[in-house]
Order: sequence, then structure tokens, then C-alpha cells
Amino acid sequence: MTAFTRLWHRAPLWRTALITAGVCGTLSVLFPAPWLASSVPGYGALSSRIRHMLPSSLGGTEASDALHPDEDQRTVSIPPMDAQFEGSVVFAGRQLPLPAGKWHPVVNFQDDVAHGEVLTTLYVRSAQGIVTGLIIAQATTQSLPIAAMSMIEAQCHSSFNFMNEAAPQDGNRSECWMTTPIRVVNNLFLTSNEPLQTLLSDQMYIPPAVQRLTIMGFDLPPILVDAGWNLVEKSKSGTGVDFMSVHTLLSPAEAGARRVPGAPENWSRAGMSDSAAVTDFVQRTNTWLRGWVPTLLRGFENKLPQNAPPSTEAIDPAFHG
Repeated sequence: MTAFTRLWHRAPLWRTALITAGVCGTLSVLFPAPWLASSVPGYGALSSRIRHMLPSSLGGTEASDALHPDEDQRTVSIPPMDAQFEGSVVFAGRQLPLPAGKWHPVVNFQDDVAHGEVLTTLYVRSAQGIVTGLIIAQATTQSLPIAAMSMIEAQCHSSFNFMNEAAPQDGNRSECWMTTPIRVVNNLFLTSNEPLQTLLSDQMYIPPAVQRLTIMGFDLPPILVDAGWNLVEKSKSGTGVDFMSVHTLLSPAEAGARRVPGAPENWSRAGMSDSAAVTDFVQRTNTWLRGWVPTLLRGFENKLPQNAPPSTEAIDPAFHG
């Protein structure tokens, strides 16, 4: 038996101190104090490399991000809601055209976790305190892997949508648009379009947006119709793809009212034929979106005229002007 082994068995206080020192030393490497990382050159970089080599359950990337907000790659910002915009706004280095009316910013969200910057912004429009439109726009400022686009492109292929349409593909660009019903239950957005539901359930920006709308006194109707447009394009600067996605959630309620025409079951592809009012709103939304798509495309290409008056194409079925 070695001296170390005898001491290990005969000195419990020394053994406890040794174990504690080892644990504290390991934690100091995984999660160094700010003063230690700044005072010892290279210590912070070594700690970061070690954390990224470990599984998240042992202190890897996810745990590190949670304990080090300065390293977090997700940012939610709350812009002044008293601002209002008409026509178009600059978004992710492109132009985001806005349907008719005055739109207020709700939430901005930046996601840089997939080696490509994705920006998300939400705008709201209302009439007499009732939401008439909600825009959820996303776009890249850096290219993403093509595999990251599968959920976005799948939104336009759901059998639950009212409409699924797409532009002819040329091998470099994929463009599609669709309309689909969305139920609003306890301030949650629910749809049978599963890829779209993933977007509407995102915990990073949807709950802050809904909470802010509630605090500011905006009331959501029980039904919204999403007029969605997605464009994916091969990057001109190298590998990967760029994309822009604009979902305009429109209210079928009358001005100043929450009640929508038809019964809840009528707001579906199968049930809309049983309500003339529902069918009318869906058809008008389909027609409007088809006419709005060229404007969205020009915004993606930065070809919208500056300070131009609102066009007739901007007047959607939910606008109460």
C-alpha cells in the first residue's frame, strides 16, 4: 500500500479537501469567473474550447450559453411601439413591403445559431383596438445550408392550406405562397399546417410578441388567415442559400369587432364551403396574395420605389381604411 493510499484511507478531512479542490478546479475551467478570464491571457479561450468539446449535459454549448449571456447567439429586442410605418421598411438588407395601413413594430429577434444570421421581425396593425393584421417576417443576411430550408419550403405543401401555389423553378430560386387558417386560443396560434405551426410556436419571439400586444391593449380575433410567401435562392456569394419569408396574418372580423363570420369548423379547407362569408373572405385573400407576391419579390430584390404612395395591390381584405 502506497503512502498516498494510506493517507487517503486515514485522513477523511484531507480526502474531502482534495475532492473539493478537484471539483472547484474543474468548474473554474468550465465556467471561469469574468475576472479570471480577463486577467489570465488565453484562459477564457481555453475554457471555451473545453466547453464546446463536451456534451451539453456536462457543460457544453447549451449550458455555457445559459450561464454566459454575453456568449448567447439569440437576441430579442423590443422597439418603440408608438412608431408607425407605411409603404415599406428596410429589413435584413432588403425591403419589406407593408400592406395598407399603419403598422407598429412589436418584436425583433436575431438568431445566429446555425452559422448564418436569421432576422425575424413582427409588425401589428389594428382598428379600434382589434388586431387586423400581424406580419411575421424572416430573412437571412448570411447564407444558410440548404438543409435548413426544408421546414420553410414544406409550409406551401400542406393539404390543410386553403391555397398552395408556386412559381416555376429555375434551379436557382424556389418561390411559393399559400393561405391557411389559424385559430387563436388563449393567445396561442394553432394551425394544422405542421411546418407553419413550428414557426408560430417559436418560444423565442412569439410569447414576447403576444404578451406585448396584450399589455398594449391589442385584442386578437379568434380566427386569422395567414397569407404566406416564401422565397429561397442560391447564394450569389458562395455556397448555401438565402431566404425571405413573410407571413401576413389577416383578420376576417369587421372593424372594431372580434367576432368572425361562420362557425369555427367552417374555417378549414373542408368546411369553408358551408359558409358563404368564409368562402368569400378566403377567396378575396387568395386573390389579394396573388397580386401582392410580385411586390414581395421586388422587395427581396430591393427594387421597390422609394416614398411611393400605397398601391392598390397593398389593400388586403382585412384593411379597414
